Amino acid sequence: MTERSFADIVHDSITFSEQIPSQKLILSLIDTRWFQRLRDVSQTANTRLVFMFSEHSRFGHCIGAAYLAEMVLAHLMRSPDLKEHTETIEKHRNAIAAVSLLHDLGHLAPGSHMAFRTWFPKERDSHEELGLRIIEEDPDIQSILRETDPHLPAMVRQIITEDPAVPPWCYYLTAGGGWNVDRGNWLSVDSVMAGVHYGLYNISALVDSLTLTPAGELALRENRLDAMLHFAVSRHAMYRQLYQHRTLLAADMLNQAIVKRARVLNSELPFVDGPMSKILACRNPKDLDLDTVFHMRESWWRYHVARWAASSDPILSDLCNRLLHRRLFKTVAITEDDDLPSLEAKTRSIMMKNGYDPAYYLHTVRTTDVHTRDAQDSLLVIKDSGQVVPLVKADPLFGALGRTPLKQWLVMPGAIKQQLGRKR
Repeated sequence: MTERSFADIVHDSITFSEQIPSQKLILSLIDTRWFQRLRDVSQTANTRLVFMFSEHSRFGHCIGAAYLAEMVLAHLMRSPDLKEHTETIEKHRNAIAAVSLLHDLGHLAPGSHMAFRTWFPKERDSHEELGLRIIEEDPDIQSILRETDPHLPAMVRQIITEDPAVPPWCYYLTAGGGWNVDRGNWLSVDSVMAGVHYGLYNISALVDSLTLTPAGELALRENRLDAMLHFAVSRHAMYRQLYQHRTLLAADMLNQAIVKRARVLNSELPFVDGPMSKILACRNPKDLDLDTVFHMRESWWRYHVARWAASSDPILSDLCNRLLHRRLFKTVAITEDDDLPSLEAKTRSIMMKNGYDPAYYLHTVRTTDVHTRDAQDSLLVIKDSGQVVPLVKADPLFGALGRTPLKQWLVMPGAIKQQLGRKR
């Protein structure tokens, strides 16, 4: 078999050929145990509790990102005005293919990004560093990389760590600000799986507009600024309407509360396997051993939650049953007219009168600004005159998208919200 195809919800069908070295590498890496593990790591976490078909995994997304990288590289290779870059593009093609495919190996259950907030609420999301550890320590992945090219493991590390030894376009294509093959894929996939149209944009038009500057930076041709603006508006809408949906932010607090209570109970928990025992004792992702990471899957997490739902501890049992049966916390919008300390004090008082421990049942969530830095650190634009300018200077609308209104809510059980007398 010289080709393998994957049914895809965005591109209909994705095909990789063993006759093309970078694609042969992708096919070999897909079959490794660490990549297959991504079938059981959720792409969008608790989104499924609001958008019922959002049950997809990191597995399909990563294949889509690698396919998108191949689309871009093939386009750059055949661009007549980039002949002086052809040798450099070909030199880094295998490494870019590997990074695009393997970039999410360090994600954990439950829910990828949500997992780091669940297990390590005081630490930053470090799935990229964890993923690099997996790539460098797994013998199967290392063997495949070295067999393809003895220098490939080092090149993969250089791209992931933004080493100046590799051209800057390599990093920007895989993980740079604004558009990259990672965001370029999950935006559309997550949109389709949620049953909404916010995240759909003209992928082929954007890919066809990409080029390289004389200095080797990834850039966009001015005549297709509309394609990039379409992507930027779509991403903006997805965060406002889906990723930062107040119900989802509130649902995430259940995960944090469950782990917080489990750590307090520790030896009194009704069931704990080896990996769970290790993660409950761990406070920093840097201290995780890879065997524990390998077992941190959605099925593993859900089984523990199901077992803990029968706990004799009323708090743990209630929290787990709320998550299992979608009896989610409610949100109370914090407005400009609210005195937050007074509102929190009043809520705590009502909670304690009703037998709820605020340590587990009262939370604050807020939206975050994910666009401003992207507007500042996005692709360059090559104007028709040949001048190279930042994206925000090529079209001021990109700068306007960065000014996202920030919102925050108190999160609590519905019964407490009702007694508080707040409708929103």
